[in-house]
Amino acid sequence: MKEMTRIKANKVLFIKLGQGGKYEKSSIENDHTLRLGYGEVDHQLCVNRKWSKIHDYFTTEEKSKSFVATSHTNQIKQFYEENEFTLWITFYANKLWWCFSKPVITLLQDKTKTRPVIGKWSDKDINGNVLLFGNISEKLLKTQGFRGTICRVPEEKYALAKINNEQLEEVVEVEKAMNELRAKLTLLIKNLQWKDFEILIDLIFRQAGWQRIGDTGKTQKTLDLDLFAPVTGERAIVQIKAESDLNEFIKYQDQFATMSDYDKFFYVVHTAKNNLSSYENETETKLYLVDKVAELAISAGLVEWIIKKTS
Repeated sequence: MKEMTRIKANKVLFIKLGQGGKYEKSSIENDHTLRLGYGEVDHQLCVNRKWSKIHDYFTTEEKSKSFVATSHTNQIKQFYEENEFTLWITFYANKLWWCFSKPVITLLQDKTKTRPVIGKWSDKDINGNVLLFGNISEKLLKTQGFRGTICRVPEEKYALAKINNEQLEEVVEVEKAMNELRAKLTLLIKNLQWKDFEILIDLIFRQAGWQRIGDTGKTQKTLDLDLFAPVTGERAIVQIKAESDLNEFIKYQDQFATMSDYDKFFYVVHTAKNNLSSYENETETKLYLVDKVAELAISAGLVEWIIKKTS
């Protein structure tokens, strides 16, 4: 898919397409429009920019308090006056949708108003990735809880970054710090004594919800953990090695193939010998070297534990 030009906008507005999303499907999938209710408001007054009279309508006819009338008036004004450089977003079908729109207002028979989208509504970033709820910050998603119809998006910078498939500067800095932490922690884990390395692996799996059934084949440089996951009912064997090479790993693969009582197999190595560290494992057995152990330790909240053990 051809990459689109980076999206720029003077401002970002959220629009609710009808009460309870009444107009979402038709506006997004069929008409490619923005649609506004407020059928009781005189369209010609809006076209003529008589905003003070619109405000008076809400205070006199609707008996609204002044600040409420101001809010309604401003929302309608934005719908009628925002230019084509304003980015509009909404939420529909568990996705974020966005568009630009021309300020050409059409009054429909049911007294609702529309303005055309430039092109089409889009639910993808500029690289073609679908903007699913699960990949969007809760700070932006909570905008859909706005009780009115149109509002300025507080997370404007973030919204544009998502659409442009960019990372915020703050996120880049955090990822850089995390990478540095993983690298430093890997060095500390390499300095752990064998007994402490055993304990660390046990703690990592316990934090992940596994329960130890027992130890088997325990020697000075090796340990098997027999684990059970109470939620899924799975069983796993974890082979922990002080040191190992590729030939030994392959031999254990053959052994694991005969162990039909287990669902998962993990091979964890403190010191990888020869070509094991560069081996691209594509088997069902999970091969964890110290760099992966460092990543798992961070996720399990065990950084301080490692620091204390190596201090």
